[in-house]
Amino acid sequence: MTRAIHRAEHATDLRERVCEAAVSAGYETACYLEGGETLTVAGEDGARPPTDAVDAEFTTVDGDSRHWILVPVSYGDTRYGTFALATDHTVEDETRSERLVGVGETIGHGIANTEEMQARQRIAGELHEERRQFEKLHSVAAQMVGCEDEQSIYQLAIDAAENILDFDICGIDVVEGDWLVPKALSTDMESSDSERIPTDEGVAGETFQESKRIIVADVSEYADADPTNPDYRSILSIPIEGVGVFQAASERRDAFSDRDAELAELLMAHVAETLKRLRSEEALRESEEKYRTLVEQSHDAVAIFRDGSYEFVNDRATELFGRDEEALRNAEGWSLIHPEDRAELRAIHEELVVEAGRQRTFEARIRRPSGDVRYCEFSVTSIDYDGDVASLSSIRDITERKEREWELERQNERLEEFASVVSHDLRSPINVAQGSVDLTQQTGEEEHLDRAEDALERMEALVEDILDLARQGRHVDETEPVDLAEVGTEAWESVDAPDATLATDVAATVAADRGRLRELFENLFRNAVEHAGEDVTVTLTDCEDGFAVVDDGPGIPDGAHEAVFERGYTSVDDGTGFGLAIVENIAEAHDWTIEAVPTDGPGARFEITGVNRAD
Repeated sequence: MTRAIHRAEHATDLRERVCEAAVSAGYETACYLEGGETLTVAGEDGARPPTDAVDAEFTTVDGDSRHWILVPVSYGDTRYGTFALATDHTVEDETRSERLVGVGETIGHGIANTEEMQARQRIAGELHEERRQFEKLHSVAAQMVGCEDEQSIYQLAIDAAENILDFDICGIDVVEGDWLVPKALSTDMESSDSERIPTDEGVAGETFQESKRIIVADVSEYADADPTNPDYRSILSIPIEGVGVFQAASERRDAFSDRDAELAELLMAHVAETLKRLRSEEALRESEEKYRTLVEQSHDAVAIFRDGSYEFVNDRATELFGRDEEALRNAEGWSLIHPEDRAELRAIHEELVVEAGRQRTFEARIRRPSGDVRYCEFSVTSIDYDGDVASLSSIRDITERKEREWELERQNERLEEFASVVSHDLRSPINVAQGSVDLTQQTGEEEHLDRAEDALERMEALVEDILDLARQGRHVDETEPVDLAEVGTEAWESVDAPDATLATDVAATVAADRGRLRELFENLFRNAVEHAGEDVTVTLTDCEDGFAVVDDGPGIPDGAHEAVFERGYTSVDDGTGFGLAIVENIAEAHDWTIEAVPTDGPGARFEITGVNRAD
């Protein structure tokens, strides 16, 4: 009997073996009963004991012309069943009875051991299966990372629910507005098995609204359960955070366990996390694309500056700095700034990059490879960039604006000078004219009117020079090739000095406004006639980087070579003092420089430099 118990692989095998061992030991029949039901019978006739005689204690009964020995099978406090033995004689030996009771306890111990072993094997099997499912779910999660669109993620999740969790009927509904819309269904489902529903209706709506899992053991007993397919008996509903709901259904009642729900929650957690990452990446790509488009289409230069060099520049920045992208990014950043502005910009940059989020707007100059200097307005914000703090700059070229400001300042200066002339220089001839008229009226002597006429002519000359000065202050926007000798000769013809002589020793062609260049020569020639006499010789000649006008008169007094260009300065009685001021304005309007240069001998020399030649 003991050997039969030890050889048994499970409880049923054990019951069969002990019954067969009893028959082999000489009993006519052996049965194993549990709960009044005969589970195992051994013996030729297959007789069974009267079940109403089964008791918790050892007993014997008569029946069917044989005696039955009913042995309780137990271990500890647990009663497993009854071991019934049929014999043709009664059992009256007390020792034998005790031995049979011991057999029942041995069988009970064997059943307990077998059930414990089976339980361990079952738990081990469940753990193995659970581990297998977890491994496969994590493998699915890894595959989800490679998905490039949401639909692929939904379908991969449904495939995993079918093949790993053994959910034959399942689907994913995604929130769109106020609806839960089906996005993926298992292979056994038809499209008619799942329809869109409001986000606040049914088991799916409850799952989504309350963000909790719901297991419906029997849809007929759950008030909110209204499955599209009437054959569905039980439902598992799992929320997908920020996305929607996963549901599985079965035509069996009570088909889903807590373990099923936990595995489904794990799978949906992977879905939610992957979708969150995918949507974040898509949003980031869209944001980057919009920002890049905005930056590339910006009329301003945009650049990211870090550690003394540019990490990023747009096309407008390459135009502004006069370098291609590679050259600009490889350049030492501070070398692009005008030397006089570098110290100030370094200080501003160091202040900005202390932390992200600081802002400054300021003006500075940049220098192109050609030497051209551009005035710029910098709007700078410090940002987090690749684990560091950098400065994001929007740079606008304000050179033209600056030039307009400077022009306005010059105009304002001229207006102030005009006002001064009107209030001062015109007052004297006006007083002379008024006095002469008064004397004529008092004395009747018309010779006083001659003085009045001279005063009025003086006033007319002043007014013409003032207007001319105002006109010549405008900047030259368009130029053309002009032959210096030719325009000089034309200008000389307007000078009323028949005894004076013009010598042209110049063959250059320059880029200039022809009309205003002629006025420059006219004023220089008249100045020579006024100060050197009507028989003066004037020479138009070349000089380094430009041209010069020279006369053979007495020259300019020492210390007056700069003063001669001041408005109102004159050394002759009938001069207005505006001629050379007009010359200077015309030169500056062309971006030229004019100087009264001291000479070794007599005569005055005016050099105009910075001239662009057109020949």
